[in-house]
Parts: sequence; C-alpha cells; structure tokens
Amino acid sequence: MPPSLIERGLTYLPIQLVQPLSGVSLVVPFYHIVSDSTVPHVDHLYRVKSIAEFNEDLVFLLRHFEPVTLHDVIDALNGTQTLRRPCFHLTFDDGFREVHDIVAPILQRAGVPATFFLNTAFLDGGGLAHHNALSLLLERLQSPQDRVSEATLRKVESLLGHGRDDFADLRARILSIRHSQRALVSLLAEILEVDFDRYVRTTRPYLSSSQIATLLAMGFNIGAHSHDHPLYADLPLPEQLEQTRMSVSLLKTRFGVSTKAFAFPYNDNAVERSFFSEVFDEALLEVSFGTSGLVSHFHPRNLQRVSMEKSDPKGKAIPAARILSRQFVRATYFRSGLDNIRRNLLRQPRDPRSPSGLRVGGILEKNKAQLPTNSRLKEMEAWSNIV
Repeated sequence: MPPSLIERGLTYLPIQLVQPLSGVSLVVPFYHIVSDSTVPHVDHLYRVKSIAEFNEDLVFLLRHFEPVTLHDVIDALNGTQTLRRPCFHLTFDDGFREVHDIVAPILQRAGVPATFFLNTAFLDGGGLAHHNALSLLLERLQSPQDRVSEATLRKVESLLGHGRDDFADLRARILSIRHSQRALVSLLAEILEVDFDRYVRTTRPYLSSSQIATLLAMGFNIGAHSHDHPLYADLPLPEQLEQTRMSVSLLKTRFGVSTKAFAFPYNDNAVERSFFSEVFDEALLEVSFGTSGLVSHFHPRNLQRVSMEKSDPKGKAIPAARILSRQFVRATYFRSGLDNIRRNLLRQPRDPRSPSGLRVGGILEKNKAQLPTNSRLKEMEAWSNIV
C-alpha cells in the first residue's frame, strides 16, 4: 500500500528522531558529479549539485554520522569490525573528472574518505557512455542559440516513432533508448550534427590515468562500475560477469587496485541470485552496491545506496537532511512500523526480516521463495518517489 498523507508528513521528522528507529547503522550516499558550471553530458540526467550545495550536504553528514572507509565497510561485512555509531561512506559513480578537480580537494580538507567507481572503457578519452550521449542529444535539441529545424525534428521523430508534440515526451523517448540501441544513438547524432568524439577530445569528461593515480595517492578508493555502463537487467548472466570481471581486472592491472568493490551502473534491479553467487563465491568481489536507498538486499554483501541528486518539482536541489530523514522513515516503515501494522490489519503476509550486524536498511529477504511481490515492489517505488 502506498504511503498515506500522514506517512508523507512523517518524512519531515528530524533525522535524530527517526534514525534510531530504523536500525540502520551504515548510510552509503552516492553522487555522480559536483559543479558550478553547466555539464551538458549529465545536465539532462539528474540534478547536479553545486559546490555550495555539496558542502552543505557534507556538513550535515559529518554532524550526524561518522565517516568510514571502504575497508571499514568490508571489515564489518567480514565480521572483524563493528560499526557502532551511525556512519556513512561516500561514493561517486561514473568517474567524471570533476571528482579529481573539485570533489577530492573538498573531501581531503574535510577528512572524509570516499570511493570513486569508474567505467573502464572511457578512461583517458576512450569514448562516451551511452547515457551521457543521450544527454548531449537533448542538449542539442534544447539549444536556444542554434535551434533545430522542423525538417530535422521530423527526421528525429521518424527514428523514434511519433509521440506527443512536446519536448517532455521527446525527452522521455530519447532517455528510454537502451544501451543495446547504440546504433540508433549514432544515427540521431548524425542527424543533429552532434560529434561525440570531438566532445570527448575537447571536454575530457572522464578521469585520466594520471588523475586516478593522484586520487589513489590521496588515499581515496577506486572501484569498478562495469566496463561501459550497461543496465545489468538487460544483459544475460555471461555478459554481466564479463562486464564485471573486465572492469575489476583492468583496475587491478593498470592501477594496482586490490580492493574488489563494484557499483552497479543504473541499478541492480532484476539481477538474479546466480550473479551474486558467481562473483562472491569465486571472490571476484568483496562488496557490491545498488541504488535502492535504505533497504537491504537478499545478498548480505550487496549494499544499497542513497541518491543525493534529487530535486523538488521546481528543480531545486533537495538537501541531504531531507533526503536522509525521509529515507530513515522509509526504512523504519518497512522494518517495524506502519508497514507491519497495516499488513496485520489487512491480513497481508509480513516480509521476513533478518538480523545483521551491519544494517543498511530494513528489508532482507532470506530465500528464493521470499522475494518481493509485484505489489510489494510498487509499494517500495511509491516511497522512493517521495524521497
């Protein structure tokens, strides 16, 4: 059942009131980029936080949580360390150069450890990720300086299929183009005269090898984020494993990265147990990360993270204080609060809970027969929409 108005109101409670009720000991926030400038290859994907907004988030996190390293998290999973105080480990995805130019100096001054997850295909100007290419197409379509002609728009529509006559619908259709449809993206780029290779050469959107070496020398961790950023749910198991092995192996051979950490590109939705069995049984990974917020996953070494790049209906960035307060209410709801009361009243079966010394959320399914139902997933998504 989706959250009621009362439950939505509870998401505005101060974090110090709701965090203890959630049972969550570790928060793993994730960002992609921090910048005061426009960033065309990401501006149409999510709300980029400014330096001031990021600093505000950091002050809040340090006031309420203890920063821990990636090794602390892995040691806790191994049972050799206990994370007693509420703590956080900061992460950044996609390996944009701004994590070297802007983020790392801020974190170093604040004494905050972090892990930067990289797509190995794009290092040193190796190309442009599919989702970043889509953002550039949207940037071209929305350019006020060089408006796209009606004839060009008709060509775009002929490739995408006709929809509503508004930019929001066109934007949605472009962003829905899958990783496997890269040939379509190339055709659209040709029609719109967008030169991806030139953009990469002139902008250098991703980290270089020397910048990665600098980040490692500064004490930050580097993790794998697949080779070229596909949605894992769209891949068969052998390709999921190949993407993971390739990125982990390249980071080890080129940069000496020994910690085996992996963050799923996009999300870990619909990734089956066979993948987790393979990567953890063969010790390919020590820990992996999803993007579902403060809920637990069926595999104890796959930890869910909280997106910090959310915006309100007016496009204003939502600060960490509000994002995490709502996430803790959500975790409490599913773990031991209104969720159980409502299910008892409606005589609905209670989702199983499994105790853990390292809790990142409140839903931990125990076996194959206890995966969330479709109605349960819809309920979780409804809560995600308000946080």
